Amino acid sequence: MTMEISDEIKKKICELISTPGITIEEIANNVNLEYDTIIEILSEEYFKHNPDYGRRLCCRF
Repeated sequence: MTMEISDEIKKKICELISTPGITIEEIANNVNLEYDTIIEILSEEYFKHNPDYGRRLCCRF
């Protein structure tokens, strides 16, 4: 089951993850989401903004 997460929550997660000393568990408690959901959102943002991801997939084969 996939939840729709608002852009406002995603922005808050990105701001919190860039703050030194804050763990993912603390972020999950702060925005009232599960740990796995936070990890999924962060991985989506990483793949969206990582220019080397496509190149690595191409060069893998």
